[in-house]
Amino acid sequence: MRKTLVLAVIGALAAGTMVGGATIAFAQADVIKERQENRKQTAAAMRAIKGIIDAKGATAGAVEQAAKLKTLEAAFVKLFPAGSDKGETKALPTVWSDMAGFQAASKGADAAYDKLAVAAGSGDMAALTAAFGGTGKACGACHEKFRAKAN
Repeated sequence: MRKTLVLAVIGALAAGTMVGGATIAFAQADVIKERQENRKQTAAAMRAIKGIIDAKGATAGAVEQAAKLKTLEAAFVKLFPAGSDKGETKALPTVWSDMAGFQAASKGADAAYDKLAVAAGSGDMAALTAAFGGTGKACGACHEKFRAKAN
């Protein structure tokens, strides 16, 4: 009887470990998908602003998109918990080995989004165009160090 109980406990612990491991793997996949969705929305907002610039339309339409970019960035930088470097991600290991640098790059993008919002609110197309260029550089700086290049 005692041997059966010991085997049952060991079996339960092993099953729990397997389920726990699967939960961690699912959690990693979920956070990676969240990061990817966040960046898709970021790209869509940037395309919307580019469309306004190309159409030489009212700059006020870019204010909402700049605010969206700020919100997305605030969420994005928090989507890199330890262990989420495995899976289908383009995030380079430097995100985790240089988290302070990654967070600084995120703050740089956030500051660029602020400038973009101010320029959009000003009604000045030249200012919006310049701020959009600065935003692209801020995004590119992060991609350069922390994101794998596309094939």
